[in-house]
Amino acid sequence: MQTIYLAGPEVFLPNATEILSNAKNLCETFGYRALSPFDGEVTDQLFMERANQIFKENILLIRKCDIVIANCNPFRGACIDDGTAFEIGYAYSQGKRVFGYLNDKRILPEIVKSKIQTKPHASGYAIDNDGYLLNEDFGNSINLMLEFSILDSGGSLVLGNLEAVLQLLKNRG
Repeated sequence: MQTIYLAGPEVFLPNATEILSNAKNLCETFGYRALSPFDGEVTDQLFMERANQIFKENILLIRKCDIVIANCNPFRGACIDDGTAFEIGYAYSQGKRVFGYLNDKRILPEIVKSKIQTKPHASGYAIDNDGYLLNEDFGNSINLMLEFSILDSGGSLVLGNLEAVLQLLKNRG
């Protein structure tokens, strides 16, 4: 039985334990064993030591898995959760197949414009209030480093949810 690591910002939800338990059960119905960031053995209660232990445990969980499935929906803004982005990159560097899902596959500049205030700029690109151009107009829905990590790993970026990715995996055989 292959093992999936579930990456995403769900750990920040008030009902995270329930959400991740349901996700793991869904994976099981498709014939996969699933691990979540909560499956690490974190025992230290001092904040910085605990944070470091969470990091190391999540790394171990990714190493144990065969596949990473990442929630690539915007988190606290227009872009993917930072921790999830790291997990995608780390999984890719370890030769894992990575799949992502999101509920909006418009091009990234359109997604950003819908989430934050921008204005026209002489370059022809929009510019945000921090002075950064929206010049990532390559047709991708998330940062190109993440999207191409997913695609180059043999995975896919799917419009939908976890179940849509699992169905894709089932159909691929």
